[in-house]
Amino acid sequence: MLSRALNQVRRQVPRVASSIARTQAVRSMTTAGGKLSELATKFEHVDVLRYEHKNLKFTLSQMNHHADSLAVGFLECGLIPGDVVLSWLPSHFAEQHVLQFACSKAGLTLYTLDPSLAVSDPEAAKKALTKALEITEANALICQEAGSDTNYIRLVESVIPELRIFNQDDGMPFIAPQFPHLRLPIHTGFDYSDKAGMIPLSDMLCPTNDLAASLKKTGKTVGEKTALMGELEVGSDGVPTKKGKVLSNDEVLKSGAWPEFNAVLKKEYTEVEGTGVAF
Repeated sequence: MLSRALNQVRRQVPRVASSIARTQAVRSMTTAGGKLSELATKFEHVDVLRYEHKNLKFTLSQMNHHADSLAVGFLECGLIPGDVVLSWLPSHFAEQHVLQFACSKAGLTLYTLDPSLAVSDPEAAKKALTKALEITEANALICQEAGSDTNYIRLVESVIPELRIFNQDDGMPFIAPQFPHLRLPIHTGFDYSDKAGMIPLSDMLCPTNDLAASLKKTGKTVGEKTALMGELEVGSDGVPTKKGKVLSNDEVLKSGAWPEFNAVLKKEYTEVEGTGVAF
């Protein structure tokens, strides 16, 4: 009798596991990132975004591929749904929109700090970045390498001095006592030369084509109610004072808080204006 019962349990386990996997997949498809995956399958060659900056153009499948790859990269580097990413990128960069979809797919909450203050007032910008990192308790920071005659790498290093001596090649976890939650300092450049403490964004891309497997390893699920966009309340000096509202995937779509993000999901072609002067 015991042997027969055990055999029945063994036959049921794969079915239960399969059912759980299907449930997780369905939930993930209810996020904005999941909807992008559906669109990319049906309308892969539809152009949706063209950027004046760098003259880049994205189809639905290209945007989905980059967002998927970045989402997997975040998860495989140890982030889990519910963790926080702080973007110090301009709103007209392609990387910003890929990041938005990647955070949706991985269940991460994205805060954005306006980097333009660094052009007019670098000292105020450093204070703003410090406060943003403290307030959001960001686990990952992403900034541009340089733009508008401003070296953002050097500004970040002045706020997080540990980056000047840390070397990603050593394979050790990054630790900054002032920002104990920060694990992944990332920039949009393509190399480690004179910035070995930070990770090039291109090295974060992990094109496994199996985001579901990476999500499953976290033991968490993501869906339309998962937090996606965090707001910062900023003073007249451009320095954040506290957290604002946190919007779920569903609320971001309904509010139109990210115009290009919404346009992509409507299959609307958008020309994104804005350039940057290389340092």
